[in-house]
Amino acid sequence: LWNAAVAKHRALRLPRRAADLQENKEARKESTRNPAETFFSGGIALFSGLLGSFLSVLNNLKQDKGENIGNERRQESETRLVQQLGTEPVDSQTGASVYSLGSFPACTEASDIRRPGRHFTIVTTAALPWRTGTAVNPLLRALHLAQRGSPVTLVLPWIEPREQAILFDGLAIFEDQKSQESYILKWCAKHIKTDTTNLPLQLQWYEASYVEAVRSIFPKGDCSQELGDGPRDILILEEPEHLCWYHNGQRWPELFQHVIGIVHTNYRAIIGRTEYEGFLGNDAVRDSLFLSFTSLVCSAYCDVTIKLSGAGMSLPNEVTCNINGVRGEFLRIGQKVQKAGALTGEVSRVDGAGSNNSKRESAAAAYYLGKATLQKGWKDLLDYCQTLDDRGSDIHIQAFGSGPDSEAIRQTAEQIRSRGGAQLEIFDGIDHADPRIHDFHVLVNPSTSEMLSTVTLEALAMRKRVVLPRHISNEFFEEKFGDRCHLFEPGYATSFRSAVRCAVAAGRPSPLTQEMQDLLSWSNAIDRLCRSAEVRVLSGSISRPSAVAGSQLAYDLHRRIQTETPSFSQFLKSATLKSRTPWEEYMAQWRETE
Repeated sequence: LWNAAVAKHRALRLPRRAADLQENKEARKESTRNPAETFFSGGIALFSGLLGSFLSVLNNLKQDKGENIGNERRQESETRLVQQLGTEPVDSQTGASVYSLGSFPACTEASDIRRPGRHFTIVTTAALPWRTGTAVNPLLRALHLAQRGSPVTLVLPWIEPREQAILFDGLAIFEDQKSQESYILKWCAKHIKTDTTNLPLQLQWYEASYVEAVRSIFPKGDCSQELGDGPRDILILEEPEHLCWYHNGQRWPELFQHVIGIVHTNYRAIIGRTEYEGFLGNDAVRDSLFLSFTSLVCSAYCDVTIKLSGAGMSLPNEVTCNINGVRGEFLRIGQKVQKAGALTGEVSRVDGAGSNNSKRESAAAAYYLGKATLQKGWKDLLDYCQTLDDRGSDIHIQAFGSGPDSEAIRQTAEQIRSRGGAQLEIFDGIDHADPRIHDFHVLVNPSTSEMLSTVTLEALAMRKRVVLPRHISNEFFEEKFGDRCHLFEPGYATSFRSAVRCAVAAGRPSPLTQEMQDLLSWSNAIDRLCRSAEVRVLSGSISRPSAVAGSQLAYDLHRRIQTETPSFSQFLKSATLKSRTPWEEYMAQWRETE
C-alpha cells in the first residue's frame, strides 16, 4: 500500500513540484551556492528520494527468506482491500478500479465503527483554550460520538504553564491538567449546551511541548504509554503525520483493532512557508524528506487515512471526505440573522437606497479570523494587500486574531494603511460565534494551508458569503455552497480585490437550504466518518491494511531510524523543528565560555 503511493508520487508529483518551485529561484541562487552545501543537500535529497524505492524493492523481492514469509506473501497477493465511499470501488493495493458482477462484501467487523458497543480513543495535537481546528474538531467529534452512546476517551496534549502563556493568548493558564479539563467542560456547556457529566466521555493527557519555531505542539515521548488501561478498540489519530513523525514507541495497529488517521493540515504548504535554513532551505530536499516520512508513518500506523479535501500529497489508504461539522450555535446564528432580515429588510448592494443602509453595509462588510501565525492565512492576506498598494484603498477588512505573530501582523497592516492601501484593521482574537461577528456578511479567507477550513464552514452556517482562493482545499465549498462563494485566482491580487468587492456588493446570501444545513451538521459528519472508515476485503486472509507486508516494513524502517540511528534521527528532528542539535548546544556554550 505504502510503496504504491510513494512510487506514484515519485514518478508523477515530486519532479513536477520541484521543477515548478525551483525553475526561477534556483537559477538565481546557483552562481552563489556553496559547493559543499550543494553536495550535502544533494546527498540528503538522494537519500530521501530513494527511501520509497528502497521499500518498494524490498517488498517486491521474488525470493523470500524462509517458507513462512513466502506463504505470507502468497496470501497477501490474494488480498484485495477495497475503498468504497459513494463512488466506484478502488483497489487499495494497486489504485485501480474494481468491478464486480455481484454485490461487494460487507466491511470488516473491525472497521464497522457504527456497531453498538464500540469504544473510541481519539488522540489530538491541540486543546482549548487554543482556538484552532485540531483543538475544537476532535472535541466536537468526541462529544457527538458520546451522544450516540459510544464510550470515548479523548487524549489531549498537556504543555507547561510557561508555554501556555505563549499559546493561549492570555485567556487562561493552568497549573494542572484537572484545571484545564474543567475549562474545557465549561466551554462545552456554554457553546455546545451539553452536560458532559451524563456522557460516556473521559479526558486524558499526554506530556507535550510547544515548539514556537514551527508554531506546533509535539509529544515529548511515547504517548501510547499514557493511555491507561482502557479498552483498545478504535483509535482516531487527529493529524497522524504530526503525531507520528518522531514517534518511537509501540505500533498503534498492534494496540487497537482499527486505526483511523484524519489529516487536518496541508503541511506541504506550511513547511514551504517555514523559513528553514541550511539544507532544508532547498525546496527539493525539504519536499523529498516530507513526502517520504509522511507516507512512511501513515502506512506504518494507520489502516485508513482520511483527508478532509484533495489538497496536499496523496497518502497510503487514503479516503477524501469532509468529516467535520459545525457547532449548532453557528446554525442558530444563521437562522436568527434570517428572521431579523425578514423583519427589517436586507440590503442587496453597497449602494442600496438610503444613507442608513449604506452606512450599515460599509460598517458590517468583510472580516477575517484566524490564529495570528504568519504560516497560515495571515501571510496571504497581508501579501495581497501589500501587492495591491493604493489600488486596494477601497477594501475594508476587519481582522481578528491573537498569537505569536500578532505584533508583526499589526505593524505590517499599519504600514499598508499609511501608504493609502487597504483599510486592514487588526483586533485581538475572539470566538467566531462572538456577537461582534454577527453583522458581518462576508468572510475573507485567503488561506490554503488547511485541508478544509473550519472558519469557512462556520461562516457559511452563519449565512455569510465567503471569499476564497480557487484551490483544491475549497472544492467542497464551491461544489456545495457555490451561490455564496466568491473565488479568486491564487497569487493574483487584482483577482482577490475583485472577489472582495463583488462579495461585499452582493449583500447577505439567501437562507441555507435544509440540505446545506444537514451538510454542516455534526450528525451527518459522524455518518460520513463511519462510511469513510470502512474496509472491504474481496479475497485472501488479511483483513486490515496495516497487516500487509508493505505497512509492516514501513513501521520497521521508521522504528529503526528512531532507535538504531539516534544521531541521524536527532539530526532530522532538530532540523525540522528548527532547534539546536546537542553538538550545536555544546559549541554555543563553548563560544560563550571563550
